[in-house]
Amino acid sequence: MTNNIELQKLKDKYPKVFKQVPSNLLEFIFAKETSSKIAEICLKNKVEDEEKIKKISYFITLTLLKQTPEESLTENLEKEVKLSHETARNISIEVKTNIFSQIQESRPIKTGKGKNSVKKDQPTQSTNPSPPTTEKKESKKSSIDDTYRESI
Repeated sequence: MTNNIELQKLKDKYPKVFKQVPSNLLEFIFAKETSSKIAEICLKNKVEDEEKIKKISYFITLTLLKQTPEESLTENLEKEVKLSHETARNISIEVKTNIFSQIQESRPIKTGKGKNSVKKDQPTQSTNPSPPTTEKKESKKSSIDDTYRESI
């Protein structure tokens, strides 16, 4: 839904963002399939005005580019596009389910300093490290066969 003029406006307004965002994410954001999904979601929620669909697409794009948080999408659609709360909420839910969920693994990660830093284009992973595995020492009592224990 974002045409070349709007894309250029975004690039002019947020040049640093476009330099930091991986090209595969930009391709996804501006792909015809993504635009079609947005239009389909809007039509499903009875938003048929082309200007409103363009504005909705704009705010979704800003969210995908991490210029606005996902949590504020409903509020932005209400205030800026003048949608009812229910319609804005339904569109936000469907966008999160059908669009945002597809790119979670390709979003850029902020890099830290030090040996645990990550590259920008690396897929997101859980930051909770798995606990180290340790072998249990068998005590004298454990030499008795316990039928309810599974073998390790």
